[in-house]
Amino acid sequence: MNLAIDALIGLGLVILAWQTISGRSLFRGIVLFVVFGLTMALAWARMGAPDLALAEAAIGAGVTGALMLVAYRRLVQLHPEEPAQPNRRRSRLALPIAALAAGLVAVIGLGAVSAEREPGMAGLAVMSELADTGLGNPITGVLLKFRNLDTLLEVAVLLAAFLAARTVFADEEKSPTPPRGDLPLVGALLAIIIPLTILVAVHLLLAGSREPGGAFQAGAVLAACGVLLILSGRLQPATRMGLAVGLPLVLGLLVFSLVGLAALVMGAPLLALPGLWTVYLIETAMMISIALTLVLLFAGASGLRRGDS
Repeated sequence: MNLAIDALIGLGLVILAWQTISGRSLFRGIVLFVVFGLTMALAWARMGAPDLALAEAAIGAGVTGALMLVAYRRLVQLHPEEPAQPNRRRSRLALPIAALAAGLVAVIGLGAVSAEREPGMAGLAVMSELADTGLGNPITGVLLKFRNLDTLLEVAVLLAAFLAARTVFADEEKSPTPPRGDLPLVGALLAIIIPLTILVAVHLLLAGSREPGGAFQAGAVLAACGVLLILSGRLQPATRMGLAVGLPLVLGLLVFSLVGLAALVMGAPLLALPGLWTVYLIETAMMISIALTLVLLFAGASGLRRGDS
């Protein structure tokens, strides 16, 4: 039974991937991409990688799909007289690139199958030192203790991506979302969905030190609140970035850097974490920055303001 389920998921991924890139409708391709991401999250869960499953569902399918829909809407606004269809001309390099990609996937798969099942010396060293950190989740321990510089740079790259996007679209006229109007059903749904989403994000943040979760997953879920508020008109894009938006935007990078420099001043290695409380402090700051960055990317603006009643 398990083999049949895995085979069905694998076949579904291949079919969805092909339909996503070969369809004639760009909008249909975006929808299929979101479905592909959710199916991939299910595949990661079946392979016993819940952290990757959460990241794929929240970021790969959810936030990325929302950004693609925003790009599609802007494409239609820029060229309303032309159908937003993909170019049907096929490049001569398409087949060689596809063959190389398939070969790369085969090599990676072969390497994963032939890898040693027992943990190597590096893995054993990590697990032995992980107990001293108080972290029960090895992924969080590796990201914040052994690969802390990589994690810091990931936050910096996300911020740089937002700044680059704002530079490219700085002169575009912002199109606010429609006013919310008198829609009691939408208000009632938001009153239920928003608190539950925040509760899930906080749970993922707190559980990240012991179980699957963490700042990136929690930030993506929290960003869903902002996306819903924008779509419902409760929040509107703003052209200027105030302190209330600018400070949370850089909070993750700022807190992580200050904690790492403080450890260096006290004689510890750079970016060392002196205690478990610093993990929660850094993860909370990163969650806020990640969520706000994704919301601003979705809004295509430098700031946010309250929507008109």
